[in-house]
Amino acid sequence: MFLKNFYPMSNNLINILNLARSKTSRFVKPRKNYFIFTNPQRSLRPVSKLYGFDRGTPIDRYYIEKFLENNKVLIYGRCLEIHDNFYTKKFGEERVTVSDVLDINPDNFQANIHGDLRNLSNIENETYDCLIVTHTLGIIDDYNSVVKECYRILKKGGYLLLTSSFIGPLYDKENTFWKFTPKSLDYIFSKIFLNSKAEITTYGNVLVCQCFLAGFSLEELKREELEYNDSNFPLVVCLKVRKSL
Repeated sequence: MFLKNFYPMSNNLINILNLARSKTSRFVKPRKNYFIFTNPQRSLRPVSKLYGFDRGTPIDRYYIEKFLENNKVLIYGRCLEIHDNFYTKKFGEERVTVSDVLDINPDNFQANIHGDLRNLSNIENETYDCLIVTHTLGIIDDYNSVVKECYRILKKGGYLLLTSSFIGPLYDKENTFWKFTPKSLDYIFSKIFLNSKAEITTYGNVLVCQCFLAGFSLEELKREELEYNDSNFPLVVCLKVRKSL
């Protein structure tokens, strides 16, 4: 969990959040698809408080991976990813020459760089060809400092690939600071990445948002339900931006 050391949390909550951040967890066997639009969940309680991990794969992972798959040619050279390098290895393949992992938690053995994303004094200017920052910006208080540091450590011509949750349960109220719209991300990054136009993509629709909030898993949705995109009801907002030469 990237922000484990920022605030005191119960061990149970830390376990939940670490599971949510882990990209390599083994998923349980999914249940049959029975949540359909004509028969919505009527319970006042979610079916899962583990983002759907206990039922299968969290729904937002589908869109994170779709975004990275669509932009995998940009994952090359020296790359930096948060918490672990699962996505760097999966989508960068042989294009990646160096795969670094950053985490603020010194106990994370998967990270070879330990530091605060708001102040990466241990990383030199223009170090990386690609930064992969998935679902991290919203759980850091000073997001402007994060954007400035990402800009600083990117090489000229390098890319930042970022994903953010637009909607989701607040199981970690102390560490959830922001939910970003496409317009707010464009506004924030345009002030730092000067002369660079950020490309912003949204994924999701009203059904998948309902399912994610209720704790249903990816495996309980049909492909056509996942693939239908309604920009008025995004589940995940993604940003691709290049540091100008």
